[in-house]
Amino acid sequence: MKSNTIFMKRLDLSKKQSIWIVIFLSIYIIGTVLIFTVPFSVKSTYGRTTLTDDGVTIVFNVFEPQNGGNDKPAFIIGHGSMVNKEMMKGYAIELAAAGFVVVPFDFRGHGQSGSGGTDNMTKDVIAIREYLRDRGDIDMNSLGYIGYSMGGLGQNLIEVDLSFNCFIGIGTWLSPDLRNGTVTNPLNVLMIQAIFDEAIELSENKESLSNRTGIPVSSVYVNRIYGSFQEGNASMIYLDEDSNHLLVAWDYNFIRQARDWAINSFDFDVIDENFYVNIRAIILLFQIIGGIGFFFLIVDPISKLILFTKEENEREAKIEYFEINTSAISTKTIILKSILFSLILALPGILIFFPILLILPLAVAGFVMTLLFGQIFGLMLLLWRIGKKVDYKFRDMFKNIFKDRSKIVRHLILGAVLSVTLYLISYSSIGLNYLGLLPSLEKLWTMPIFFILGVLVILIQNLVVQVILQRKYTDSLKDILKVIFLGFFFPFIYYFVYLLIIGVITGSFFYFGTFIPISIVMFLLTSAVCVIAYKKTGNILIGAIVGALLLTFLIVTISPPQSGLEFLARFLH
Repeated sequence: MKSNTIFMKRLDLSKKQSIWIVIFLSIYIIGTVLIFTVPFSVKSTYGRTTLTDDGVTIVFNVFEPQNGGNDKPAFIIGHGSMVNKEMMKGYAIELAAAGFVVVPFDFRGHGQSGSGGTDNMTKDVIAIREYLRDRGDIDMNSLGYIGYSMGGLGQNLIEVDLSFNCFIGIGTWLSPDLRNGTVTNPLNVLMIQAIFDEAIELSENKESLSNRTGIPVSSVYVNRIYGSFQEGNASMIYLDEDSNHLLVAWDYNFIRQARDWAINSFDFDVIDENFYVNIRAIILLFQIIGGIGFFFLIVDPISKLILFTKEENEREAKIEYFEINTSAISTKTIILKSILFSLILALPGILIFFPILLILPLAVAGFVMTLLFGQIFGLMLLLWRIGKKVDYKFRDMFKNIFKDRSKIVRHLILGAVLSVTLYLISYSSIGLNYLGLLPSLEKLWTMPIFFILGVLVILIQNLVVQVILQRKYTDSLKDILKVIFLGFFFPFIYYFVYLLIIGVITGSFFYFGTFIPISIVMFLLTSAVCVIAYKKTGNILIGAIVGALLLTFLIVTISPPQSGLEFLARFLH
């Protein structure tokens, strides 16, 4: 008990702080328990593996009714490019609650699965089908397949495998050669498409549906069923009013349409009539609020525990902030120039970093870093210009981050502790429920490369946002929020503009629509971490470490093994 008291004193926690930490931690724990147990009628199994016939390890999850009996119908779910099985968890949960055994899996080279030739991805679907057969409790004549985006390639198997009675394509193409269903060999097809889909043209799917039904293209309408479930040839294109290619994986209406279509395609009694998307979204929101709130509340006490000695804490040693005196330059001028330098001077930075993209082992991650380096190049030139005006060399700005060697090890330790904490919170919430934040073992060796690059990128931005701008504001909540907004806005507006330009040049807005929603969350969270960490420690390295680790896990997880040349060829296709 005495040791606990000493530890609490070292943390320097007031009663009020302790209460708030306990409240947010409790919210997070309760949310985490509920998000993995609701609905109670569904049994979830994570991280199972199987081998394809060419020796690739495929990782998959299983969602099934708690009391489903034998001869159950089953669905296989294939995800899209750059994402993973967690992306489709909402569909899996709802179908499992209805009574299906549902298996979302990671295609080879994606998520946690092993690497292999991208021409052999149909083998991955076959491997999951073999798992279902080997279970012994599945009706192998009652299989369905959901394919999101790239996952539509499952049609290659469905075309020849009569055990599949249902295909649901989400933001993907409809193969004009896909077999027609009959009473004896049914195949009911639902194509779900967002009105702002950046990857699939509605006209193409209408042409394929026209070939499938024999109806002229001009007479093919969306949200209308052609054929019937009784005849085993029901077909429909479901078009929404406001989603894009990324959001179709999470859209409430799309998931309901898929669930209803699956139920109508199979003759069985629905186990659970309830629909859980909104309930789970609320639970997830509480889990995230609890986790993020807990994280930011512990930054201060953990910083004091690691960075300062007992004597320094007792005498309330003042934090020494790394700052650059720019009182002669107005805040508005620095903000405006930060935006202009980022947008105008990014192109030469991208061209300088471009050769590295070609040799980096994961091209998508390399693409993200190349774009980020473009902005950082512009900010480096701005820092150089500011340094000339205030007689502060740029190299000295960078050296100052590491000048206190007696504390650098403590800063690194603090950065590591906070990084791991935030990662675990993010993985247990967003990672396991929406996006996936855990790469395969084969890609782990690349993480130090992208982590170091990420730290460098965030450090340069922090020199502008924290060392210069944050020191111009007060410690009031209003001013803290202003700085967090600036730290988010600088990279976001740059990313928005350049991805938009790339979309216009290539004629495809796939990367714009995919990256922008994710970047909003990533940039906002990173900015908040950097602002709070700097406020509590006086050093910008800690926030850079935390932000870089989260960024690294994200981009390495979503990046399939692909050379830079292959990526560019596909990018310009």
